[in-house]
Amino acid sequence: MDLRNKVGLYGSYFLCMAGIGFILPYLPVYLREQGLSDSAIGLVWMAAALSALIQFPLGVWSDRLRARKPILLVALVVLALVTYLLRDAAGVVWVGFLAVMFAENGPCRATVESLAGAEAVHLAPPNRIAATLGALRFWRPIGVMAVALIGREIVKNTGDPSSVLPLIVALQAAAILAALLIHEPVSANRQRELPGHGEYPAAHAAGSPSSSLGDVEYPAAHAAGSPGAVWRDGSLWAFVVAMVLFHAAAAPGGAYLGLFVHRDLGANKDFLPYLFIAMMVAWMLVVRPVGKLADRVGRKPLLLLGWSAMTLRLALIALAQSPEQILFVQVLDGFAQGLFGVLAAAWVTDRFADARRAGEAQVLVGSCLVLGSALGPLAAGLFVETLGYRAMFGLLATTAGLATLMVLFFVPETLMRNTVPTNRQLALPGDDNYSAAYAVGSPREMP
Repeated sequence: MDLRNKVGLYGSYFLCMAGIGFILPYLPVYLREQGLSDSAIGLVWMAAALSALIQFPLGVWSDRLRARKPILLVALVVLALVTYLLRDAAGVVWVGFLAVMFAENGPCRATVESLAGAEAVHLAPPNRIAATLGALRFWRPIGVMAVALIGREIVKNTGDPSSVLPLIVALQAAAILAALLIHEPVSANRQRELPGHGEYPAAHAAGSPSSSLGDVEYPAAHAAGSPGAVWRDGSLWAFVVAMVLFHAAAAPGGAYLGLFVHRDLGANKDFLPYLFIAMMVAWMLVVRPVGKLADRVGRKPLLLLGWSAMTLRLALIALAQSPEQILFVQVLDGFAQGLFGVLAAAWVTDRFADARRAGEAQVLVGSCLVLGSALGPLAAGLFVETLGYRAMFGLLATTAGLATLMVLFFVPETLMRNTVPTNRQLALPGDDNYSAAYAVGSPREMP
């Protein structure tokens, strides 16, 4: 990926996601000041997650129309407009609608999250997909923490959470300008024409229920080139269930962890932001190295590590006896979420095995995230008053454990190792990754 694309893609993603630094600590408070009840705020969160499922058809269309950048720009423009309107909005229904569009897992940010990932995959060298996704996701927690800390100072001086919104508007406008820099180099088009980029080698297309590439197995239907073949892949559907369960277990913590720490463990309200910061620091530190590692050792070992970390985190929360213990446990949350953000996207991209469907692959991951984020809090809200916070987190740990077992037994490795097509994709004259060793007349001339 050249410098212009790095600035455009990483910059627009960083500036867009920075707004979450306002959403997590202050949006619920702002909505309460605007007259929304606690139950109405819960409905806003659920509506935001469900409306974000629009990212799936948008991702599919972006692949078919070759229009990721235009759709990404539209999502950023809508988000900037919504942010501008939110500060002076009046009326519960209008404020609630704007909050749905503005939310962390709402349709605008969810679409940006997925299509930015798809564009990163599209522009990445084929043997550095996970590393590129890690480099992209690295910027999310930095932006979130920066706005959270700046917003804290602004609110301390003004006493009004909405006074942070002009800063968010400026950031969203800058995200639009950054996204305009994204362009597609010629080599990305040429790579699609090579065998093995966008389809499996023909030698693996026939003859058996599964086709093998090194130590990785793929359904033969994938190699046949049918666009619908991937949806008949049982391993893909097993991973979809595992992703939904992961976020169904993780998401209720956003609503109830602070209440548990404050009410049951006696923490002051000033302590609560540190739980959020600890998670974000861990996320920031893990995403880049884990992306590079996944391209070397494979996806499945690290997937298991991420799912196991979330299970352990929820179990330890259920057993915790002090706010300080929860603070240390939150490091596991950032670790698990960071691994999910890189590895789930890389696994699904590998499984689709078609550069022309990168958008479809990424929005599948995003749709699982928002579906789990809607179902988890909904289910937790039904029994938290009966069971209490501890028992609820214990039940969520069991849910995450079931998801981990699904990854262990039903999700295969997808990283292709020691395959000729992957190496050949990188050896295009004029590309950044072209090696002189493959030039005509070299002892290692490419066949």
